[in-house]
Amino acid sequence: MEERVVLAALQEYGRTGWSGFTMDAVARRAGVGKSTLYLRWPSKEALIRHAIEQHSKPLTLTDSGSLREDITALATNLMRYFLDPAGWASVRITMDEAAEHTGLDDVHGYLVTMHSEAASALFQRAIEGGELSADAPIPTLTEALYGTVLMHILTLTTPERAAAAEHIEQDVAPIVELLLATVAAHATDTV
Repeated sequence: MEERVVLAALQEYGRTGWSGFTMDAVARRAGVGKSTLYLRWPSKEALIRHAIEQHSKPLTLTDSGSLREDITALATNLMRYFLDPAGWASVRITMDEAAEHTGLDDVHGYLVTMHSEAASALFQRAIEGGELSADAPIPTLTEALYGTVLMHILTLTTPERAAAAEHIEQDVAPIVELLLATVAAHATDTV
């Protein structure tokens, strides 16, 4: 039952954002009584916080030894994440927290840290491996990767998002090329 409630919370938050997110709506979507929710989570903040913690695990990547392959893997994982209910809810949380104080600043911080650490580690390995110069602007490269993937997802209609999972590699390829062109400006002579 908990997994059903957690998924319902993520889907509901992804659909409505903070202003429309209610325990009533989650209970209806999950097919449980509202009192059942309140026995486990005292507030909607506690429920969405728990749901995000359960489903938004850090993006772990193996070091392939190739910056291109590592960026492709991260962009692919990121796109899959944003297409998932937890990822879509995390996008909404990030936007809601930026626009107004929702009380989810700790969740927002967790999401930002989780994602920036994955990309930073990737670019740091590229520096250590000689594929990227030591003065490469890692925060800017991270924002370029995440921003491009996110904008791609945001421009898709709901039916297109549903179908996008079947052609992620095709959608990721031009994003990777764009980022590699940016990275080339900061490449060492060995790239």
